[in-house]
Amino acid sequence: MIKAIDKQYCKNNLVQLMNTSNFCNLIVSDDEIILLKTGDTVLINKYVNHPNRNLFPFHENIKNDGYFNELFEYNKIYLNFIGKVGGYGFQKMYFFKGTNRALFLDEALQVDERVDEENVRELNREEIEKIFNSKNYDSMYILDRNGTIIYASNKKDGYVIKKNIIPSDKEIIKMELEDRIFKYNIARSINHGIDTQENYEQSHKSKMIDEIKDINIYGPIGIKKYSDMLLTSKNGKFKLQWFKLDFIEKDKFKLTTSEIPIIEPTVDDVIKYSNNHEIEYTEEPSIAESEPDFEEILNKSLKKILKFNKS
Repeated sequence: MIKAIDKQYCKNNLVQLMNTSNFCNLIVSDDEIILLKTGDTVLINKYVNHPNRNLFPFHENIKNDGYFNELFEYNKIYLNFIGKVGGYGFQKMYFFKGTNRALFLDEALQVDERVDEENVRELNREEIEKIFNSKNYDSMYILDRNGTIIYASNKKDGYVIKKNIIPSDKEIIKMELEDRIFKYNIARSINHGIDTQENYEQSHKSKMIDEIKDINIYGPIGIKKYSDMLLTSKNGKFKLQWFKLDFIEKDKFKLTTSEIPIIEPTVDDVIKYSNNHEIEYTEEPSIAESEPDFEEILNKSLKKILKFNKS
């Protein structure tokens, strides 16, 4: 979809636009985070301290009625990950500069696993840790299809959401034991709590890393092929891919990936769309109703009382 943005929201090579607020929001360019919100917590919102914010209408309106105001540059891909209750959305955003207005392309990325092409690799620990090392990219994010932002880092903003992505051998030993105890408890409940001491001890004893095989680290939930996405950027280019990761045995991992294309739009795309659709204008940034200034109300009330007492 392509919409027009009125000229009053286009100043100094920037565009002002409202973006819908959801349970999780992540809007990124190739080198920085524009907005990052998880639950009720806003971790980053570049609009708040943007030096050119006061050039635009409603510049004091940061958030209102489920929307965030943000500023965007022309001719630059932005990706907008939206996490909702029980789902997600992923949009590509791009702004073209016109004479008296801007044109805004808003397009959903094809993240419904229609691409069947998979890349399967067996890698050692050093190789897999290199792939998931954010220092090797300008930005790196891990997202899941439940709408959760698992990891967020880039060179400009640093580590915003950080976790140990590849578990150590010690952590894998713990994962395997917890999984085995979980399965043991289910089996025991089916047998109405009847079990032997030997079975209990075997199920609650940690294994050595050399004994452990086939542990899923990142992978699908239910009938889905994938559940997690890896988004990286390098030298101004995004790369987005589904992935699943399995521990095969000591120092051996299996990484399965499927790339999600991110194609940069062109003026020809705008012309083609314009020939087949009427271009409408975006909604204006909503005007936030100012909260009552109780100090001002109190002062006015006091003045009325004083005036009444004098009369």
